[in-house]
Amino acid sequence: MKILYVISSTELGGAEKMLAELVSAIAPMNQVRVICLKPLGEISVLLQKAGADVLSLAEDSALGGKIHQLSVIIREWKPDIVHAMLLRAILYTRIACAGKNVKLITTPHFDLSKRHFIFQILDRLLKETDTFTVAESASTARYLIEHQGYRKEKVLLFPNSADNKCFYKDETIREQMRQKHGFHVKTVVFICVARLAYVKDPLTLLKAFRNVYRSNPDIRLVYVGEGAERENMEFFIEQSGLKDVVLLAGVQSNINDWLNMADVFVLPSIEESLPLSLLEALKVGLPCMVSKVGDMPLWVIHGENGFVFPAQDITLLSCLLETIAKDAHKREQMGKSSLEISKRINPSSPQYQQLYQQVIQ
Repeated sequence: MKILYVISSTELGGAEKMLAELVSAIAPMNQVRVICLKPLGEISVLLQKAGADVLSLAEDSALGGKIHQLSVIIREWKPDIVHAMLLRAILYTRIACAGKNVKLITTPHFDLSKRHFIFQILDRLLKETDTFTVAESASTARYLIEHQGYRKEKVLLFPNSADNKCFYKDETIREQMRQKHGFHVKTVVFICVARLAYVKDPLTLLKAFRNVYRSNPDIRLVYVGEGAERENMEFFIEQSGLKDVVLLAGVQSNINDWLNMADVFVLPSIEESLPLSLLEALKVGLPCMVSKVGDMPLWVIHGENGFVFPAQDITLLSCLLETIAKDAHKREQMGKSSLEISKRINPSSPQYQQLYQQVIQ
């Protein structure tokens, strides 16, 4: 089988990591190519190691040029299946596939309800190009059917997943990482694994952390990720006197190690579908504090394995951070609950393989 994947980016993000996991499972038995709209990022290395040919269309900055290149690749390579991920890749691929009788599968990995209305209109106009649309969260599936007019029988739900082999609780790793980064064994470390982007709302977490740090000087905050908000975050950290207690770790490949080092996972996003980082934190057995967006409240049961708060509610987040920082027993019990809840996480690669076989029959 010849499978062509089209994705907007190969930087270190949830959708990109899911693609790498999928290609690792698919490539040994199939011919796989990956087309990226932007310059190649960290994930491209993993894709190539898995056996995929990876190509960037970044040199042609024009919309029409990228779509034309995609169209030519599809016409000449004649893939059995084209699978597009993320908003721009989906829109471009739909146009490139028009009139070619291509089996097209799309996986959004984004919250379309928060996108500009023009994108929503384009999505409605082009959606019938898809053979199937695979939603990675129940909230995405519901929005596509109820608001975008997708046919229910063409929308499938394959929730995001986290690999047991890559994410697990390990006390030895915890001790090693704490020694390496100078964190005392009793220091309560909060961690956020996400792009430093506006939609992830890092400043809300920084403001809440500052409030709690004033009366709890033995807590620390770690951000793993990179992005456009770094400069704003660095300015806030400097102005708030948090330079010695907030670590901006940048992009890291060993996410499991960083999660094991921490005590609590926090993700205050303004918009989400079902973030991979949350599922990874559950696998490691961390209490999780998340905003009430997307499918996150389906995986974090308020008071059981963490807390759920309204997005951008700095006051409530401050109270919750303080509550969990002061209660080691609560953190331990919530961590155990996270491990139990993580047993519901199933790999999505086998589902995609079955779908591909179904589509080409």
